[in-house]
Amino acid sequence: MRVDATNVWVVARREFMDRVRRKLFLVTTLIMPIIFGGLMVLPAVLSVMHTGKPMQVLVVDKTGWAGPAMVRALPASPAEADSDGKSHAEAAKGFVFKLAPAGAAMTTIRREIGDGKVDGALVLEGDEKSGLKGTYYGQNLSNPQLFQVLDGRLNTVLLEHRLAKLGLAPGVAQQLKGRVDLETVKVEKGGKTRKGSIMDFIMPFVLAMIIYMMIIMYGVAIMNGVLEEKNSKVVEVIVSAVRPFELMLGKIVGIASVGLLQYGIWITLGAFVYFANPMNFQAHLEGPPIRLTQLVVLVVYFLLGFVFYSSLYAAIGACCTTQQETQQLQMPVTFGLVIPFVLMMPTIMTPNASWVVALSLFPITSPITMLLRVGSIDVPLWQLGTSLGLLAAGTVGIAWVAGKIFRVGILMTGKRPSIPEILRWVREK
Repeated sequence: MRVDATNVWVVARREFMDRVRRKLFLVTTLIMPIIFGGLMVLPAVLSVMHTGKPMQVLVVDKTGWAGPAMVRALPASPAEADSDGKSHAEAAKGFVFKLAPAGAAMTTIRREIGDGKVDGALVLEGDEKSGLKGTYYGQNLSNPQLFQVLDGRLNTVLLEHRLAKLGLAPGVAQQLKGRVDLETVKVEKGGKTRKGSIMDFIMPFVLAMIIYMMIIMYGVAIMNGVLEEKNSKVVEVIVSAVRPFELMLGKIVGIASVGLLQYGIWITLGAFVYFANPMNFQAHLEGPPIRLTQLVVLVVYFLLGFVFYSSLYAAIGACCTTQQETQQLQMPVTFGLVIPFVLMMPTIMTPNASWVVALSLFPITSPITMLLRVGSIDVPLWQLGTSLGLLAAGTVGIAWVAGKIFRVGILMTGKRPSIPEILRWVREK
């Protein structure tokens, strides 16, 4: 299939300039980092903000000793801090524990909870194995902070009760408690080490999310652009000057360039914000949050993955005549990007598992799966090279097939072609 590079360049330049000059490009380039930054920060801000009255928890004591201890118990010692540095005592500020009246009926308490008069009730009973059993009744069972506080208080009450039975002072409990700080060290090729950080967990998600969003966003843009030009008959004028395959390739190259430009802007802004933050001074000594090799792999997999999927999206746009038809056909294509996301956590947890390696080599799933592995470990060079080779070969093959479909479908109108018809287009010389 002969290709005129000049025609491809003209189409690519037109697509690039048309999108870069739009206000939407400027808005998405500047607003998207703010939105995603806000989505990352907002949950943390809301989690420490307390609005409204404290949550009232009734304590129904059936043991004769645990109820009063539960109300007055210190939630935890300062040494028992969570991984985020906050103690149970801080979490307990939004909760008030109150002893239920003696002889209070559970049917009445449950009715009050259901009517919203009481937030919740904790029933304390004796237990033969552990000595204490707690059952919580409430409308809302989705508050992890509440159960963190309940767990801390219940364990404190049980420990103090056991110490009292042994004739030991309650203060001994605080002396026995403690917390070990676990330090993580990243071991890289050659035995080099560096201090681990939260970025070692976040970076695989960031790399995969970036490439997923860019391929979906700009791949669908190509599909919709082809469909729009086809329905408006503009494409008939364009193909009189350039071949259909050159048109498709030019669109892909032009829009991929827009994606790379956005990459550059986002990475530059992210680097500026990161290094301008004085709180990250220590992190500077350990190295940047993203390594050069990760950045290179990200760009290469984006380019190959984008051409791979964009060719399919362009072929879908050429075959269809309505948005409803494109939505039906694009679902199977999108599964290749969705599957690695569904398997994201097991992929990060076991990046060297045989099935993970297989997905990172398979062209349909490799753009995202390999980025997850690269963000987690040092992937062997032979696996990285094999993955890129297979993806490059798959990209060429898919582009050739899509070009065959695009050549015929772009000029067809009316009923959407059937699968046998599309296969016949591919077989035609």
